[in-house]
Amino acid sequence: MNLLHRYIFRSVLIAALLSVGLFVFVLVAGNAMRDVVGLLAGGRLSIGLFLKLLALLIPYVVAYALPLGMLTAVLMVFGRLSAQREITAMKSAGLSLYRIAAPVFLVAFMGTVLCVAINFYYAPMAKHTYRASIKNLLRENPLQFIQQRTFIKDFPGYVLYVGERNGRTMSDFWIWELDEEDRVSIFLKANRGEFTYDDQADAIVLTLFQGSGEKREHVALDNLDNPASLPTLMFDELSIRLPLSEFFGNSSMHKSLSMSTLGELITLRNEAYAREQAGDAGAFKERIKIQTQIQKGFAMAFSIFALAAIAIPLGIKANRSETYANLALAVALALSYYFFVILATWLQGAPRLRPDLLVWVPNLAFQSLGFYLLYRTNKH
Repeated sequence: MNLLHRYIFRSVLIAALLSVGLFVFVLVAGNAMRDVVGLLAGGRLSIGLFLKLLALLIPYVVAYALPLGMLTAVLMVFGRLSAQREITAMKSAGLSLYRIAAPVFLVAFMGTVLCVAINFYYAPMAKHTYRASIKNLLRENPLQFIQQRTFIKDFPGYVLYVGERNGRTMSDFWIWELDEEDRVSIFLKANRGEFTYDDQADAIVLTLFQGSGEKREHVALDNLDNPASLPTLMFDELSIRLPLSEFFGNSSMHKSLSMSTLGELITLRNEAYAREQAGDAGAFKERIKIQTQIQKGFAMAFSIFALAAIAIPLGIKANRSETYANLALAVALALSYYFFVILATWLQGAPRLRPDLLVWVPNLAFQSLGFYLLYRTNKH
């Protein structure tokens, strides 16, 4: 590698590291605001556990930050080189644009290898540990999620309100059960209530004492005091089970594809294929869903290469040295790329359309367009 290549390699690598760091910060902050900042503000998390959860988010968001960072870095570096006429000087010295761009593709290759490792090992392991940490927090002390005189919406399908809390016992307990459209279907009110954990069922058990229940018809969440209700029962004791699997979504944690490593995904795919060969009608759809997850992981990693290919000619054509302009262009390109990837993954419910292959279409489109623009730019 000659002096010029080392200069471009170093410039792109440093810019990529800084850009990835910026996007990691933004994405971690966004996920933290959504998932754990509320728990910390409500006194449900210690500072140590909060920092641990933030650290566990990093591998998960790095998979998205790497393509964004590489795209931004190439736009910044080649935009600056073009604005300062350095690209023109290099081409005047007899260097083709392909030779000038060679260090970029070396950095992109390094990023792709790293992203594959993150997508298929570090990110699934970190996400699994992240979910397990929050789940254990809820299991060990479900009362951490209960704050008095506050509407509690942490439990899917329910809204809880506790007037007073004294240790494990709560008084003036209200609970609204919601239907699939988030409308109130049942309203319960009890003098007191208690939370316990059922280890065998892996569920939080809410036991209400001395209360009444009403069935409400089509009451929206923003109109909980609607008088349209029909009293249905009085009770001395009533238990409601809140499975932790529902708290974390519909799929159980150990079966989540996004938290499975490459080896686990291949094993699941082979098992689904064996059932498909045995005549299981639903196995084909399951196999395609698993293959889509595998191909998506590889496609996201190779998107670094595709986005770098299109960023080189665009950076030269944009001819801008301003960081904010290149950053805006990078975000616009990345959003369009991710939009097409999401469109492909939406087709998981239609396995005959082969969404496992369609996730590669954005890569092929961006890479083809990038090399075409690179060819055109090299000629001028």
